[in-house]
Amino acid sequence: MSGIRADARDASRLSADLHRLDHVSRAAMAAVLHPALPGTADGIAARLPVAPRHRSLLRRWLASLTAAGAVRRDEDGVFHAVGPADPPALHELPDRYGRLGFPPAMARLHRAALERLPELLSDRVTLAGLLPQDTDVLTALGAYQRNVFTGRLHARCAELAAGAVAARGHGPARVVEIGGGSAATAQAVLEALRGHDADYVFTDVSPLCTAAAAERFGVATALLDVDGDFAAQGFPPGSADVVVAANVLHNAADIPAALRRVRRLLVPGGTLLVIDSAGDCDTVLTSMEFLLSPPASSPHAADPRTRCTDRRAGTDTVFPAAGEWEEDLMAAGLLVRARYPDEADGPAPAGQYLWHAVAPGEGAVDTSVLQAILAGRDGEAVCTVDGSPFDARAVLAAVPPTPAGRLPEEAALFFSGVAEALAAAQPEPVPEPGPPPHTLVLTGDPAGAEAALHTWARRGRVTAVPSGTPPARLLAALERAQATEAVLPPALVRSLPESPTAALTDLSALARVVCTEPGADPESAAAWAALGPRLVQAAPPRPGGHRAPRDIAETASAAGDAALGGLDPHASAAAAREVSRAALHSMLHTLRQAGCCTRTGERRTRDEITAAVRPAPAHRRLLHRWLTVLTEEGLLSADASGALRCTADPDTYADLDAVWGPARQRWRAAHGSDATVTYARSSAGELLALLRGERSAAGVLFPRGRTDTARSLYRESATARYQHHAAAALTAGHLRETDSGRVRRVLEAGGGTATTTEVVLPALERLTGTPVEYLFTDVSPFFLDHARDRFGDRLRYGLLDIDRDPVEQGHAAGTFDAVVAGGVLNAAVDTDRSVRGLTRLLVPGGLLVLTEPTREEHWVLASQGFLLADPGDARAATGASFLTHDQWRAVLDKAGLLPVADLPAAGHPLHPLGHRVFAARRPAT
Repeated sequence: MSGIRADARDASRLSADLHRLDHVSRAAMAAVLHPALPGTADGIAARLPVAPRHRSLLRRWLASLTAAGAVRRDEDGVFHAVGPADPPALHELPDRYGRLGFPPAMARLHRAALERLPELLSDRVTLAGLLPQDTDVLTALGAYQRNVFTGRLHARCAELAAGAVAARGHGPARVVEIGGGSAATAQAVLEALRGHDADYVFTDVSPLCTAAAAERFGVATALLDVDGDFAAQGFPPGSADVVVAANVLHNAADIPAALRRVRRLLVPGGTLLVIDSAGDCDTVLTSMEFLLSPPASSPHAADPRTRCTDRRAGTDTVFPAAGEWEEDLMAAGLLVRARYPDEADGPAPAGQYLWHAVAPGEGAVDTSVLQAILAGRDGEAVCTVDGSPFDARAVLAAVPPTPAGRLPEEAALFFSGVAEALAAAQPEPVPEPGPPPHTLVLTGDPAGAEAALHTWARRGRVTAVPSGTPPARLLAALERAQATEAVLPPALVRSLPESPTAALTDLSALARVVCTEPGADPESAAAWAALGPRLVQAAPPRPGGHRAPRDIAETASAAGDAALGGLDPHASAAAAREVSRAALHSMLHTLRQAGCCTRTGERRTRDEITAAVRPAPAHRRLLHRWLTVLTEEGLLSADASGALRCTADPDTYADLDAVWGPARQRWRAAHGSDATVTYARSSAGELLALLRGERSAAGVLFPRGRTDTARSLYRESATARYQHHAAAALTAGHLRETDSGRVRRVLEAGGGTATTTEVVLPALERLTGTPVEYLFTDVSPFFLDHARDRFGDRLRYGLLDIDRDPVEQGHAAGTFDAVVAGGVLNAAVDTDRSVRGLTRLLVPGGLLVLTEPTREEHWVLASQGFLLADPGDARAATGASFLTHDQWRAVLDKAGLLPVADLPAAGHPLHPLGHRVFAARRPAT
């Protein structure tokens, strides 16, 4: 990754120098305005005077000085000085600008501007007039963009552009730069594209800029106005694979409209890279911003606030806030992949960001119908998902789904379902007599997502609650929302009226309960009627739509992919590799703490390293596994005697924050959250104590006995999302196919934090036909108690140790239609024996569903690896933590099971990570 994140000292220095430049700039503003105070903005403008085209800039000065406490504004809009005006420290400019990487001319230009601010405001001089005789505006703009922080954004932008071109894989990619200006961004991107098959088109509204770029780079150029129709200017829809827009889109009169033009320009799946500011910078307000005031000949010169027609209309705002940029990108139908720097990096230097967005691929959902049914409802909470309100604008920004991590997990699940429902149904605004409905649905329920569309079409509101909500809380949600209708699967239709709290719940607003599938029986109708609402059966599914999958493996694969929502699996895989790299360097850091690997080339035997580290006996094997993988990854090398030499530079692993910083950034960019990295980084800081047995690994994973960290860990990654939903689809599909009229029974082994349960259980509750009985098991009563608190009587509970025969523990052989084991069998001592035991529980034809890693995970070796028992199966010979893919296939074969599914398939972006979903069936006879 390019140097988008400075190390801590560098970032601190950048911040200090930028803040000091802003302070000097504010002092210069205050010194100019002080003689005109007190006064209103108009009074100050008249007194100084300020040219009409710069009055918007004056008001931005006043806003900045007010925020900094240098002036105060009273209730009548009069600004007052707060203390005397200190003279600006102009002598600091050369050093500050120099440390920030600017050419010396920028410090000289800024000093000249600060010394002549009154003349600039009054238009007696222009900023262009302050330039040296041999320097034009274009050269000055280029110099302004030559600095450390903008250079990092350009480098990251270039890296992303090259990656997008390389990923295209066939024929020349067309890269279009919009508003190329001084070509500072073009220089970085063109350098990165060397050796790639790409056609680059440099555009700008100014012939001066395009001519300079053509002469400098020899690239194709064209004139393009962001406020005009792109097709009419020679850029038809779908003609660009990558669009770069650096420091130009804020110039658009209507940013959302410009972004819609850009989206139309992109091919499906095309990449947009936007660099722009997300707020004012005082240094720029007293220098380069004078170039952004409307020209004196412009119709907006008399009042610059008339220039924009978007949310900035009638205001002095030039740059939207970071969140507003992202809203506009998503409202244009673009999927925001990442923002650099992100929240974890702190404030962006000078307020500048890079956004990486993509156009939806082929078959993306057309949201025009949704826009029609939500028209006029901006600012109105049309939907609440798991307690978070969404107005019409936010709903449109989430459908098609944003990258999953950009939304809370339940919201991402709900809006993904809405997108699928929108693709199959085309609701239109339907006026109905009486008040608009308020519908309660479950996240993850396709029928609920479709019901949400029809509720919005009737101008109603939707409340979506997680599918795993316990009955008492679900009833409380109905009462709190005052929902007029509820859309529920058959299992909840039957069980909810029987809840002990049902009779105590105020359901007076609830007029009807809709059963989403066949299965609404007279007893349930009577039970609901006693509570007030009537029970109705949903209409049967409309014909057509998607073709039926060939088998449950295909269904599961589709479900896994759907769970990824807008997540980019390629970015997730890259983030996983970055986490792996950080974990390996954390191992070296730990060895260094013990006195080993203190310099490149240092030689130690394994015994000497073991003696220095002093691992507890239970962790000696893990330490030796570290040494093996460090050697395999080239960070250590073994000589002929078996002794190990350190090949890495100790500076690369001396500081754990520097080691984990890039991993955190990539992970957050890919997933929208960083619980995995937070946990792994926390564990990395404790590794020596963990190896020595001085610190409990369980205490790191379950701090103060809480499961929050572990649950986030097992939900967050792309592989976890894929696995949970694929496992749910396999289990539900099998039960659907094999309904024999008796109660269907499912056992989950090693349920733990119930992150598999919370996805599988709702899928089973949506099944029609005979009831499903779900037995949640774990070796620890601790996890049974947590599950019981969450799921109540929706589950049965029991103890099960996977290292012992389950029949001997009281679980009857041949009585379960499906057994689910999500990520637990890697903790077994003997996998073969454990799988044979679980197989014994299956009825003939029953299905075993497993999710397991099949390759070494370095971050697990530096965290959860401390919780794994020494194996007695095929792993014992190799020292590996996990069975390989071939070894797993052999385990299932030896247990006499027939293969049903092995996901994800080869060629899937997640396949190289080695996380597998296996399903195997016990023979029917």
